[in-house]
Amino acid sequence: MVAATLGNHKKYPSRRIYKSNLMNAFSAGSGKVIVEVKPTQKVTDEPGAGGYKSKRVKIADTKLLERTLNVRFQEEVDQLVQAYRTMLRESMVKGDDKELKKALTRARLQEKILSNTAMADQAEACELLGLSNSNASSTMKRKEDKNEVLRFTIDGRAAYPLFQFDIDERRISPALIKLIEMKPDNWSDFRLLYWLTRPHAEFDDTPADGLRSDHDAVIAAFERTIQPVEHG
Repeated sequence: MVAATLGNHKKYPSRRIYKSNLMNAFSAGSGKVIVEVKPTQKVTDEPGAGGYKSKRVKIADTKLLERTLNVRFQEEVDQLVQAYRTMLRESMVKGDDKELKKALTRARLQEKILSNTAMADQAEACELLGLSNSNASSTMKRKEDKNEVLRFTIDGRAAYPLFQFDIDERRISPALIKLIEMKPDNWSDFRLLYWLTRPHAEFDDTPADGLRSDHDAVIAAFERTIQPVEHG
């Protein structure tokens, strides 16, 4: 987001990322760039001894100011964008941005969870459910719209955790569907996947493995997990 202002940039807690005769640009946090346009003067060429010389002239005419801006503004914006990209790259290298570090940590955790979970693609999911895979995308989309399946994206493709398929009955585990229904609004699908795939004290391995053998216990354990903590 780029905001242009003719005011004083000092009121913005910021870091300057670009400076020219036409504008100053400051990174103001939250992904915003504050642009201070400062075209109070223009440069004209006038004949003089030995050739032409440049002269700075005050601009009072608003329309002239606008025309002056339009001449160079696109070039300046292109340079500004490049400067902002450079700032972002430097921030990533240095790890100075706390929000960026937090986002990267979350993305890496999600990637690790997905890479360690056996997955089926859309056609395979249809086959496991005993459904036609002639239009696997639409078939699985109907399941997703009904909140009957956990679906993630890996390399731009739909991926479905294998543990949720009741292969013998050619269906999604009823317990998994129940967990999706119980999932609080502040729980993402990734958080549910994380809970299902990490070791749990009440099971020999993970709740995901318990879906096959003791689904009632998994539902009960999840219910206890999502209950708000009461302080006496």
